[in-house]
Amino acid sequence: MAETLLKLSPSSATDFKSCPQLFKFRALERIPEPISSAAARGSLIHAVLERLFQEDPQRRTPDRAGQLLSALWAEVRKDPEIRPSGLIDDEEEAWLDQGRSLLTNYFRLEDPRQLEASQLEWWVEYELPDIHLRGIIDRLEVLDDGGWILTDYKTGRIPGENRELAAFFGLRFYALVCWRAFGVIPKEIRLVYLSDPAVLTLNPHERMLLSFEKQMQALGKAITRAIDTDDWRSRPSPYCMHCSFHDRCPAWISANDAAPDPN
Repeated sequence: MAETLLKLSPSSATDFKSCPQLFKFRALERIPEPISSAAARGSLIHAVLERLFQEDPQRRTPDRAGQLLSALWAEVRKDPEIRPSGLIDDEEEAWLDQGRSLLTNYFRLEDPRQLEASQLEWWVEYELPDIHLRGIIDRLEVLDDGGWILTDYKTGRIPGENRELAAFFGLRFYALVCWRAFGVIPKEIRLVYLSDPAVLTLNPHERMLLSFEKQMQALGKAITRAIDTDDWRSRPSPYCMHCSFHDRCPAWISANDAAPDPN
């Protein structure tokens, strides 16, 4: 693989689509960010569910999930690359309780004792011309008829109806990789929302994936053009107030410089 081949994951692709400047900060400059409580909790819940599916089916119970949550957190709670920034010891149990609630909701959505995971935290990749698609699929199930089901766990809020297709961006990305790398179009892709809780499903087809492939190729060209021209246009939005790079973003620095002195 050529060293210059552009590497994209669903998260980095989403970053560029939402704000090229954000992509530059994260993917190219790799500026460290504080670890949010939500992101750390999401990573912990993903790790618990991965370990749960490594247990014998009869042991995949709510009690065992709670034990795994406590055990895994005990292993990493002092790791500054995992622990939420600013989380103090007095707040830790309440933070963990939120994770326990997410696991309780998980068992309302499916019974892991009845499921057989073929792959967990599965690294997949495929090279299109000038762009390398890669990332990790939370869970793959291979059905008796050979059909594939891709599942992605989500610990955030479920999107509104007009945002459902956009929410499937990551799984459409992975469905394309599965098709091109393994010759299999997944029978179903599933978003399992643990906060609400709810499950959203979509059935990919060839026309959908061909369209998505063109979208990825166009995105790759746009990123390459931004790299060549060093043109990273910020896209201010209400989400900017929660961005780790707000204080260094050119759009907000310019806005602050232009603001009149209140004195």
